[in-house]
Order: sequence, then structure tokens, then C-alpha cells
Amino acid sequence: MKNMLKYLMFFAAFFSIFSCVEDDGLPNPDYDKGSYLNFAKTEGTAGVLAGTNHFDYVIDYETIAAVSGSHDVKLVFDAANSTAVEGVDFQIVNATDNLASGENTGKFTVRVLESGMSPVAKVAKFKLQSATIPNSSFKQEFALSMSLVCNASTFVGTFDVNNGLFGAWSGQTIVQGTDPNTLILKDYIEVGYDIKLTYDPNSGNVTFTPQQTGYLHPSYGMISMKMAVNGAASKVDFCARKLTLNVNYYVSAGSFGDKVDTLTGS
Repeated sequence: MKNMLKYLMFFAAFFSIFSCVEDDGLPNPDYDKGSYLNFAKTEGTAGVLAGTNHFDYVIDYETIAAVSGSHDVKLVFDAANSTAVEGVDFQIVNATDNLASGENTGKFTVRVLESGMSPVAKVAKFKLQSATIPNSSFKQEFALSMSLVCNASTFVGTFDVNNGLFGAWSGQTIVQGTDPNTLILKDYIEVGYDIKLTYDPNSGNVTFTPQQTGYLHPSYGMISMKMAVNGAASKVDFCARKLTLNVNYYVSAGSFGDKVDTLTGS
């Protein structure tokens, strides 16, 4: 009976120790109702749309219990473990936030700058710091991935054309089509003859069906265009505002061969 009592006391002590640990194995500061700092989550993604100058991303933080009194909390940039550069790629709008008595959440704003961004993501890492509130033992680092985001809406406009068959010109208009993932080359070769293209938003590959250009060759009649016979892919780069078309221009009697048309945003 005494041995049984010893076992029961041992298990009671064991469970009382681990009741202060969360399910994921991390210490739970809430067991003593203290105010401890941590981020609300540990990572985020900020994409600044081309042409918008900047994008403001909000980083949330919290305390386990509401604070008593007024406390300043700082967002500290960890430059040594980041690929993004403060002042070039982003700015911290409010590096210090104040928690008033009774509050347990706060936020910082990081401004991602278009001028420093490219489609290749950069990462900025941050930590929390306060002279009056201790840090918890979890969610102590926040990693913000930032990059330039481009889509058809930022791509369309006027372009300079270097056409493999018809030569070069400026002021070519490209608009979005009414069908999903389509672009329209307005009056591409001749007025009244638009060229419809379909793009893959993930790869940037461009395809198109055979279409008439509107240009009548004095000997062979209507010149049409189709995808290159050699299989070379056509591509659109939304961020660079560049469209490369591998085209085969042809008439009923034969072909003028595969050509490359390059359209660059102006």
C-alpha cells in the first residue's frame, strides 16, 4: 500500500511539472500569468506591385497576458541574418510601439520599397525588444519575404517593336483581353487586325493560334502568322515589360520562315 502511494505521488509530481509546457514542447509563460513578448506568427510575404512605389506590411506581436502600465516595444532588424537591406529594400515605419495598460497586442509597419525589389525574393528578419517586458521562449523571430510582383495589369501599355519581317516601329499598344490570361496586340501589323495571345501566368509562356496580319503581299496575298515551326517558345516578362514572339509568317503559297518579334515597354 505504501509503495502504491509512492507511485501515485511520483506521477502527480511528474504531471505538475509538465503542465507548464505547451503541447508543442515549448514553455508556456501563461502558467504564471506574466506578460511575455512574442510575435503573433513567425513569417510573412510582402509583394509590392510594379508601379505602386511601395507596399506596407503589418507585423503583429502580442503578450501572453495584458500588461500593467505603459511599455515601449521595439522591432529590431537582424541585418546579419537577412538578405534585404534596410533603407534600400524596406523601411521600418514605426520602430517603437507602445503598449498601454490593459493591452496585449501591438503592431509594426514595414514599408517594402519598389525601387529595391526584383522578382527574386529577399528576406528581412526581425526580433522584439523591450526594456520592461521580458521575451517569451517562442516565436521570437519574424522572417519577411519581399519581392516585386508584376502581372498583366502592370505590363500593358505602349511598346517599341522590332519585328523580324516588317521592321521596327514605336507606339504599339497592348491591352488585356476579355478572356482569362490573354493579351491583345492592337492593330499589330495593319489597322483593324488585332493579334490575340494567351499566356501562362506561372511560366510566362505565350501561345497563339494562326491569325491574319491584315497585310496583303502584292504577289502572294494575305500574310498570316502562327507559332514558329522550329518550336521555339514565345515568352512574356511582366516585370521587364518585354514580349518575345517566335513567329512563322506565311501565305497560301509558302512561308517567309521563322522570325523573332520583340516588343519592349516604352
